[in-house]
Amino acid sequence: MKRVKKSLSVLITITMLATAVLTFAATAFADDAPQKAPVNTDVAPQLQAYTDLLGLLQQKKPIADIRAKYDAGFKQNVLGVDGSIKAGDPVINENLTFVLDHAADGSLSYEQTAQALDKGLQWYFYFLVKNLLNVGGKTALTAGDQATAQAFVDKTALVYTTALDATVKATDAAFGTKSSAFLTDTVIPGFKSDIEKKDVTSFNVHRQLLDKTLIKVFSLATLSSAKSVQTLSAAEKPAEVIKGFFNFMSVYGYLHGGNAVDADVIYNAFASGDASKINAAAIEKAVIRCNIAKVSAYTIEVLEKLEKKDAAGAAGTGGELAGFYGALEPFLGTAYAPELNDRILAASAAGNADEVRAIGYEMAVSAATIDGLAFKAGDQSALVNGNAQTVTASYIDKKSGRTLVPTRYLELLGFAVSFDNATKTAKVAKDGVTLALTIGSDSVTKNGEPIADYKLDQAVVVNSNVTYLPLRAIAELSGNHIYFKQGQVIVIK
Repeated sequence: MKRVKKSLSVLITITMLATAVLTFAATAFADDAPQKAPVNTDVAPQLQAYTDLLGLLQQKKPIADIRAKYDAGFKQNVLGVDGSIKAGDPVINENLTFVLDHAADGSLSYEQTAQALDKGLQWYFYFLVKNLLNVGGKTALTAGDQATAQAFVDKTALVYTTALDATVKATDAAFGTKSSAFLTDTVIPGFKSDIEKKDVTSFNVHRQLLDKTLIKVFSLATLSSAKSVQTLSAAEKPAEVIKGFFNFMSVYGYLHGGNAVDADVIYNAFASGDASKINAAAIEKAVIRCNIAKVSAYTIEVLEKLEKKDAAGAAGTGGELAGFYGALEPFLGTAYAPELNDRILAASAAGNADEVRAIGYEMAVSAATIDGLAFKAGDQSALVNGNAQTVTASYIDKKSGRTLVPTRYLELLGFAVSFDNATKTAKVAKDGVTLALTIGSDSVTKNGEPIADYKLDQAVVVNSNVTYLPLRAIAELSGNHIYFKQGQVIVIK
């Protein structure tokens, strides 16, 4: 697939030009890159180049000097990291080069360029850390080479301290989190102990905790920009928009893989280049839902790995699950239970599937207080995002054992629900997906097409003039997750 940049001939405002930059630079594909450069793990010169480049930007040196510094100090190294990014995810050099091109012709302001380069290079250093630990440290430790593994950890610590910790501390200050202390006092020192013990499994857990904590940080930094945009002057807004865009690009591919709809809500807002399209409340909701989706996905993945007797894989995935539950900390308030992170790490490492299920349920209960549905079969009340509402009672079908809910429950989850009396068909729609179910039928259509090889194990029924749908089938077909415990039902992304 060839990269195509939109013609700028008809774009006449800085805002519109920013739109072209952000939208089209972010559609680059890693497998389209020129011949892949190797990842440069000699970090000290790169960190010095980063410091020097920031100094030039602070001095407002000419864009030509900035471009020369980027090309000499970073371009080849950035291309190396770009080659390690999953095909289809945004790549770094394409975005930074596009910004520099349009800074040179005056299409972007100096302040926009400075933010793009600073945050774009943090994006680079974040992926460099991933390479240092996974390709470097983990590979060396697996081979029994403790000295090389420790050398890669030392490089990781230097990159983190020099290039990333300031952003981590800024989000800590803004959201009341303690990510910097967690990484510097617990995670990074943990690698040394892992290496001394030749414990590859624990090394991988710490690697996942560092990675997912940084995803949390970049997500919060994006939300911080969304909130700041609302208070800044018109002249200051464009730089904050591009700052938020590059912060989110660091984690877009990862979050999009678990929750494409909400990741694109964030992406589209910042990629528009238009501050008026950035709704902080909508961005916050999307950040929450992206992280909740990952909590659900990794709960399932830990259990799948345990079922396959993959103890090491389950332990590492438990680290990912703990990281994403931790990302909900700023939003959950008193519902946040930090002890669940320690418990899930222990249960995953011990291979205790029953305990993993129990902890996953507890995580879902707390997540549902900010975005989800909680009810008990037969009760006439439900909690929607933690708020009580009176509802028609659901019930459990005695023959199928399935929980059947009135269509109103799906409306509470954000679905649009309609009923065609002529065809006796219920339609539920959300996020561009419309499911159609006919009374008495076990078939389902999705966006007008029958779902091949899929049958409901509980058909739609009408009882006392109320249409009841099988909750699990509807929720899971549309991307939600269901948790059950003693008649209590939790539905989250």
